Amino acid sequence: MSFRKQAKLLQGKTIQVTTTGSIYTGTLLSVGTDFLILSSIIRGRRRRRIIRLAEIILLSRLFG
Repeated sequence: MSFRKQAKLLQGKTIQVTTTGSIYTGTLLSVGTDFLILSSIIRGRRRRRIIRLAEIILLSRLFG
């Protein structure tokens, strides 16, 4: 199974994304051909973040 297909199984779940430069936490909204969209709350406001799949080192689901 490809990385994209595995990531699509996590849509709607709270995840942690480790990239080459940072670690992001939020709800996975969608998975595109070469990016994903993560929704996070930053300073009390909901923000959408686009993360390139090529930059992702680790994608893990958070429970809680």
